[in-house]
Amino acid sequence: MIYKKLDKSLIVLFACFTVVTGCKKWDDHNAVTDAALTKNLFEQISSNSALSKFTELLTKSGYDKVIASSKTFTVFAPTNTALASLDAAIVNDTARLRKFVGNHIANQSYFTTASIAKTRILMLNGKYQNLLLKNIDNAPITESDKYANNGVLQVIDKMLPVLDNAWEALQNNQAIPAGQKAYMLSLFRKIFDPANAVQTGVNPSTGQPIYQPGTDSLQTNLFWRNVYDMRDESKEYSLFILNDAAWTLEVNKFKPFFATGTADSTTDLSRWCVVKDLAVEGAYTTLPDTLFSKFDVKVPVQKTAIVQTIKTSNGNIYIMSKVDVQPKDKIKQFYIEGEKYRTTSADRRGNTYFRDRYNAVTGKDFSDVLVFNHGLALFNINYRISDVYSMKYKAYWVAVNDFQTAAFNQRLSMGSPTATAFAATSVTANNFKEVYIGEFTLATYQSVYDIYLVAANSTTAAVNPLVCDYIRLEPSF
Repeated sequence: MIYKKLDKSLIVLFACFTVVTGCKKWDDHNAVTDAALTKNLFEQISSNSALSKFTELLTKSGYDKVIASSKTFTVFAPTNTALASLDAAIVNDTARLRKFVGNHIANQSYFTTASIAKTRILMLNGKYQNLLLKNIDNAPITESDKYANNGVLQVIDKMLPVLDNAWEALQNNQAIPAGQKAYMLSLFRKIFDPANAVQTGVNPSTGQPIYQPGTDSLQTNLFWRNVYDMRDESKEYSLFILNDAAWTLEVNKFKPFFATGTADSTTDLSRWCVVKDLAVEGAYTTLPDTLFSKFDVKVPVQKTAIVQTIKTSNGNIYIMSKVDVQPKDKIKQFYIEGEKYRTTSADRRGNTYFRDRYNAVTGKDFSDVLVFNHGLALFNINYRISDVYSMKYKAYWVAVNDFQTAAFNQRLSMGSPTATAFAATSVTANNFKEVYIGEFTLATYQSVYDIYLVAANSTTAAVNPLVCDYIRLEPSF
């Protein structure tokens, strides 16, 4: 019993010692950090003589009160030396000064020790900066992770100028070549926008809503909608702008693939074909020799063709004397799944089978469509493809006849079910290989184009089946 009481007494004494020691360590911790935590960010900055010019700008812009509040901020404070070259016009313009000072302040706390990967952080002026280790954009952080009671102070030896974003630079920078710029600025359109539309009634005839005029449309740019919205400050982009001679040369290169009824429409289509692949997501310290566009087009980057680099708040604009994209890299083949048809010449759903098969030649599973015993001569299945260039194509299909021993004929028909670009092709039993059908030339560009798989001119079940795994149209250059 005595030993048990002694054990308990020792445990109590050890616990008390631990508490006292722990309190001492906490007191030591507070003794180290309390000096910094008694000041807010503005007080920290204004007490540093090397930051006196930035202190003046904070006061003049009104941001002194912002960073003295109870909210949490990170301030990237440029030294007096870094601010020596600041344009007086910025200092004397209230709006420009607030944008400039706000470009150095971020909500939340950001520490250099946590930025082992590039972090894109939102500044109070709506712009973004890249933080990586002890660098904010191109400015080295000379004094890092200094605590205040409402955030973190980072001292930098370069100021952070307020830059245009990529779209603003396209519009405003005098160095941007005229030709491509004019085309990209011509892409503004009004589109229907139900999200902001104010409904005033319902059309009694159609049951469709009636909207207040002016509220149901949105002014936008086709490049923003279909490629990249280069106003987006949260992301980074690389935009290539061809000088006028290179722009004309590249547009003319693709005109033969957009033969239409008018020269203007051919030119316009060719311009879009070129421009949609001249932007990529991401900013590069060093450009690679090849980039891939949003549409998976191979874009060669010749370093000697870079005339000028314009830094923007969300990436870089490269003015180029040449970007030689090859037609074979831009113009892709069409791969049409047989079971994904659009319409049929008659309703024969009861005779239509969607099959799952294994192809021993390719070693892969596949799905196809079979229409059997439909009882119609020249029964056909319709497929529709879009953006079909004016050029020659080679046609192939995989059509697996594993349901009867007799061969039968079926035909591809281009543009209409009665077109005769291709003769009937025999579908022999148990052939799992791709079959070459022939080639055809499309004289004019088609925004949409119909293709038909046509059965034999017979009503006999064994003679007029249709079967298709896929149809492939390969551009022939």
